[in-house]
Amino acid sequence: MTNLAKRNYWSLSIFNFAYLFTWSAAMSFFVIWLGQSLEISETYTGFLYAANSIVALIMQPLFGYLSDKLGLRKHLLYILFTILLLVGPFFIYVYGPLLQTQFVIGAIVGALFIGLVFNAGNGVVDSYMDKVSRKYGFEYGRVRMWGSLGWAAATFVAGRVININVNLTFWIASVSAIVAMICIFLTKVEISGQEQQKTESLKLIDVLHLVRTTKFWFLMLFMVGVTQIYEVYDQQFATYFVSQFSSKAEGNQFLGDLSAVQVFLEFVFLFVTPWFVNKTTAKWALIIAGSIMSLRIIGSSLPFGSIWVAAMKMIHSLEKPLILVAIFKYITVNFDQRLSSTMYLLYLFMGSLVVSIFSPIVGHMYEVLNFPITYVILGSIAGLFTILSCFTLTADKKNVERYLEERRKQDLKRATKKAEAVHS
Repeated sequence: MTNLAKRNYWSLSIFNFAYLFTWSAAMSFFVIWLGQSLEISETYTGFLYAANSIVALIMQPLFGYLSDKLGLRKHLLYILFTILLLVGPFFIYVYGPLLQTQFVIGAIVGALFIGLVFNAGNGVVDSYMDKVSRKYGFEYGRVRMWGSLGWAAATFVAGRVININVNLTFWIASVSAIVAMICIFLTKVEISGQEQQKTESLKLIDVLHLVRTTKFWFLMLFMVGVTQIYEVYDQQFATYFVSQFSSKAEGNQFLGDLSAVQVFLEFVFLFVTPWFVNKTTAKWALIIAGSIMSLRIIGSSLPFGSIWVAAMKMIHSLEKPLILVAIFKYITVNFDQRLSSTMYLLYLFMGSLVVSIFSPIVGHMYEVLNFPITYVILGSIAGLFTILSCFTLTADKKNVERYLEERRKQDLKRATKKAEAVHS
């Protein structure tokens, strides 16, 4: 790599470490904070996750289009991280008190903040790192792995601090957000005139062409039935896991340590995942990840005790790197690269839509059916959609060229019709 490429690799790696550290410090024990500190029920917790996802699904398509229009410029990141600096005071002095006194208002205000800087902002961060990595010749997965290490470090710290004073985790989150902001400033990306013209040429009609393709909807089907079923499963997993122990404090600390080890393993696997995905193709990497995910969700329902449940949690360190790396490679191979951020944020948008619908439903299922039965249902749904995706996803590397050629023909046809109309 050139010196500039090395500089950007390390500045983005530390940036992602700090951003995921912030997110983890604020949210990895979110369900524990709600249940143990604020005494919010599982059903109401499901409504909070749904509210966060509703805000995200509103913002994600807009953020995707703005990210592609801005290209390699950092304006949107500056705005998001200026807001993120307030994460500590917001949770302590605004969000928590409102949930206890005015739940509906608190849910709305919290969803606006969390949905903006985490649920939607995460897509902006990931797509920007993907663009810079492609420009300077390093693998996105080997930048993103430092984010996993940041998440692991935060869960390790938070698992201990939460038993002392839960507010400390939120203050730590604000400090790490400052580090992330500094790293944004240190990232130096040279933007050529051709790159500038490429982003400026992007129009809303390009997005409309994208959402009309069957390939787009087949990928969304995978998102709806597999990856977001997992997200719904994972939301209140902490409550289920802690219930396996004789005391909540013991469960909290064990969960923090377990999550830290699990995410550290993600860091390790993310280093080799790009090689694996290149060998298997993005499609089959996604199918493998979906298969692991489905079996793991069902496996969590088996009554073999805390060690078994912990083992099911650990397997997440295999599937998540596959999803993270394979989804960007799948988008690059199968869609117009000018729309990479739009495509990724629309992918997340569909996920937020599913989460907003299913979070309160599944939260109620936990109360009525219990956790194990609900896990069997969720794992079975994910398994069925994984099997279906074997036939609907594609690894055809000629799709981008074919798509652009079709677009040129359509544009030429429209221009001809317009000229004929003017002439007549």
